[in-house]
Amino acid sequence: MNQKNLSVKLLFLSLLLLSILFTNSTIAQTRSRILGVVKDSQNKEALVGVTVMVKGTYLGAATDFDGKFIIINVPVGTYEMQISMIGYTAKTLRGVVVSADRVTSLDIQLDPTTVQGQEVVVTAKADELHKEVSNTQMVVSSDQLQEASGVRQINAFLQKMPGISESNGFLTIRGGSADQTGTMVNGLAYNNAAVGNAETSIPMSAVEQISLLSGGYNAEYGNFRSGLINVTTKSGSQDGYHGTFSYSRNNEHMKRFGDSFYDANNDLLKSFLSPSVGFVGTNTAWADDPYMRSQHIVFPGWISQAKAYNTGKPVNQQAAPYDMFLLANWLHMTVPDYKGLASLSDDMKKTIGYYELSDAQKKAFEDHHMTEEGVDWNFDGGFGGPIPFIGKELGNATFYISNSSTEQYYVMPVVRKSQFSYTTLGTMKAQPTENITITYNGLWKRQQGVSPARPPQGDAPNAGNSGGFMSIDNVRHVATRTESPLKYAYDPPFFPLLDQTTMMHGVTINHVLSPKTFYELSFSYLTIKNDSPIGDNRDSSVINQIGPFPLTELPYGKLQFGSRSVRGTTYPIYLALPGLTFAYGSKEGDLYDRTKTSQARVKFDIASQFDDHHYLKGGFEYNHINMDHNFWEKWNTNAYNAYEFNFQRTPSQTGLYIQDQINYNEIVANVGVRVDYYYNGGGKWPTGDPFNESMFRPQKVDTSLFRYLASGKSYIWDIWEAYDKEHPGFLEPIKNFLTVSPRIGVSFPITTDSKFYFNYGHFRSNPPYYTMYQYRYRYDKNGLYDMSNPNLEPPRTISYELGVAYNFYENYIMQISGYSKDVTGEAGRVTYKNAAGTLNYNNQANNRYEDIQGLEINISKNDNSWLSGWLNFNYMLKKDGLSGRSLVTDVTINNDQAGLYAGNETKTLPQPELNANITFRSPDDFGPAFLDNHILGGWDLTLFATYSAGDYFTWNPLGKLHYTNNMQWQDYYMLDLKLSKTFNLAGLKTTIFLDVSNLLNIKVDQMNNGYAFADATDRSKYLASLHLPMYNSAEYDNLRKANAGYYIGGDDKIGDLRSADKSYIDDPNYNFWLYKQPRDIWFGVRVDF
Repeated sequence: MNQKNLSVKLLFLSLLLLSILFTNSTIAQTRSRILGVVKDSQNKEALVGVTVMVKGTYLGAATDFDGKFIIINVPVGTYEMQISMIGYTAKTLRGVVVSADRVTSLDIQLDPTTVQGQEVVVTAKADELHKEVSNTQMVVSSDQLQEASGVRQINAFLQKMPGISESNGFLTIRGGSADQTGTMVNGLAYNNAAVGNAETSIPMSAVEQISLLSGGYNAEYGNFRSGLINVTTKSGSQDGYHGTFSYSRNNEHMKRFGDSFYDANNDLLKSFLSPSVGFVGTNTAWADDPYMRSQHIVFPGWISQAKAYNTGKPVNQQAAPYDMFLLANWLHMTVPDYKGLASLSDDMKKTIGYYELSDAQKKAFEDHHMTEEGVDWNFDGGFGGPIPFIGKELGNATFYISNSSTEQYYVMPVVRKSQFSYTTLGTMKAQPTENITITYNGLWKRQQGVSPARPPQGDAPNAGNSGGFMSIDNVRHVATRTESPLKYAYDPPFFPLLDQTTMMHGVTINHVLSPKTFYELSFSYLTIKNDSPIGDNRDSSVINQIGPFPLTELPYGKLQFGSRSVRGTTYPIYLALPGLTFAYGSKEGDLYDRTKTSQARVKFDIASQFDDHHYLKGGFEYNHINMDHNFWEKWNTNAYNAYEFNFQRTPSQTGLYIQDQINYNEIVANVGVRVDYYYNGGGKWPTGDPFNESMFRPQKVDTSLFRYLASGKSYIWDIWEAYDKEHPGFLEPIKNFLTVSPRIGVSFPITTDSKFYFNYGHFRSNPPYYTMYQYRYRYDKNGLYDMSNPNLEPPRTISYELGVAYNFYENYIMQISGYSKDVTGEAGRVTYKNAAGTLNYNNQANNRYEDIQGLEINISKNDNSWLSGWLNFNYMLKKDGLSGRSLVTDVTINNDQAGLYAGNETKTLPQPELNANITFRSPDDFGPAFLDNHILGGWDLTLFATYSAGDYFTWNPLGKLHYTNNMQWQDYYMLDLKLSKTFNLAGLKTTIFLDVSNLLNIKVDQMNNGYAFADATDRSKYLASLHLPMYNSAEYDNLRKANAGYYIGGDDKIGDLRSADKSYIDDPNYNFWLYKQPRDIWFGVRVDF
């Protein structure tokens, strides 16, 4: 190596190391081992001194006296292996797959020859069982991601896996919460510490492989208790430039069945926007139809409302019933029912003051109309190869850069109709010397959407409440905006805008010390910044005139603090319409979110293949988190309507581990122990006097509070710290914790085609940081609502798992695993209340427990043949509860006598789930050829079917004791399809595809969510109207007498609806929220080179 080349390589190394000081992530095992034995194909004797090399790398080994070889430190990927020895035909093995947390085992035979220079090329036989793996692990290839139907982001695929589900928009594993799941990308930990969730926004074009650990994992992994999503991405190839680009979009459609929410004749609006009902009122229009009256809002009619409105007003300010009708259409962003208006009698038209709208006015209504239809689209592409010009000088440096950009329309349009997300991931890898590999990873993500937080309610920004971004299926948020659920349903800016920028950078240095030992040193940095625009933004330009009402773009745009007067007409607060309970503005509030979370991490691992029986690994990690939580909410100019969440804390976690993979006589034991030290940020917390009224009751402030909070300061904390100086002991030091977590896993073969495995381990993670530092304080009113607890001990999960894997036929693998999780010390609520009733707030304690058992069965065939796929079954039992005190008072004798969490345990009945993903494919060269393409070749057809049992619920109209979960909502089932054809176009591998979700356009009701019911009474009337078998009992006689037509026995089922032969059923009032998404058709094209 000449001096010039060495200087260039050292410069490159220095630049990579320095880059992390100025940029912004966290690092897992992305390397593994290849073990094998080489024998003579004729006499089956072991061959000594055979050279085994991993093509394209410096990695290799020579066989020992037993013909065995071990190659360590192999990056995850697919390789060719070259095996050679004098006197034998050289062999190249293609398709050797190396996966994280798995060992690749090869059984190689060489043919004797007298002619040197000959070589045979064969495809490696996949190791399906991986007998060294002692836990449940699923490995997903990039091809599997591309083949799956309905998958455009990684999390969509992961939710199809056994044990993985979605809760509040975040991934959870085996019944755990969102904060217990971790994501790592090339070893970089990708989690949002402030909100408490794992991130999965990775371009699919960058994915090499995903390893999902849902069982007990080794000691090297810390601070996750449920599971780990380990993503390995491409880093580019030295043999040329390769890439993939895809674009897909769906057809424009509404993302739910039923009427448009902005249809004047839907169930919610018909009472006052239908011409045949709205003018005369519901009692008159449906005088002879009590069922219709019960199904809709009671409205007295625009004729009577206009009369009341005009009382005492000068003639030029009076409105005709027709004017008020049109104003209501404008505020509800609907187009008036012109046909219904035209069909009114001449007398009615005269009574309401009807007139024909001009073309300009009609166009204004059309332009103002809120539409729910939209086109989703997705771009995902990446390419890489040698770094041009200077790649060789930098040590054969390669790169891979990818981008994913997508727009998704919300099911219900809000302040934004859609969410945009842009993610770019770049990887560079170089080998300055044969023994040193340097890898740089950088990720940039920009997400623009809507926050589910409601500033007027002071919603907490965390994964358990209203943190992160609003889900695309946002019906839950729209249906529960306020205490009166639909009061603000037609106020578009009610939910605030939210933008988020993520920067993630990391450098990994891998150094091979000897053929059997290497170490890896990683540095990473992650920042997540939020921004939520504040202030009024309504355009006050008049765009329509209806009678005395000049109309701007209202209710679009936020107007809380400016004048409500338009051309001399002053609209009432909330833009309230007479006779209706809806509000169309003035209470959106401001979400001030300038939260910045940064995480810096250092990780060191050293591994050594000590001998044939021991593979030792140890290391440490240090993870430092800086949470600058500049977050508060207000809904008008009065300071007492501000909720403060401001805090700034710097916790950290330090971990040490050592583990050994012991292999004797095909029995493999993974034994390790992990020690973690949790530093909870230092400083003090107001735990010294929990009933201090002067500090926890409301504080008098003025509007200068807003400027104070915007600067990042905490007004209430300044008061507390000043008080503590005069009254020492009010603030007490925050505690830190040291934990020890032993882990063991055993795997051994039962037969040549099956294995048994078992694992046991203790798993710790810090409590969600929002349970430790996040508080909610409202000035001038109530004071302290919620107080977190930084003295929470890291909760513990003790996990047991038993499993068996069986290669029962060719490439068919069946895996059965049973698990049990004993969870203790999770954060739970404790209420502090004084005897006078003037102080009442919630705190956190280590008082929650969970007991989870489950069974998972997975059958798979992944060999790229005519038929491949997988089927999985998931069955889980779960119970949880709280122990200790539920209420603490300032009268200590009461604490001794009452307030325990007695009998507060909740048991979840099992809801079995079944998923099946089957792919039929034809080989690329199948059938006759035309223009260098085989017409019948290159076809893929994937069907994905899913089933899950319905939710249990309690229907107990008799009020029986201990009578719960006696009913079940309808089961969920769905079928998706993806059809693709691959062909060569101008030398490029081109794939066109059709991707259809809900292929059969099945109407799956969501009564279990409750959104279709107007209120609890509506739900009760529906259930009571069904002729259920339970009502056949005489014990319902009194209810039948008191409620004519209800509680009648029969054979109806939950989910039945009103029909010609079941006209007695009292349907849910809101059919527009009765069913989930209809058929969704996507078209796309992908180009690979």
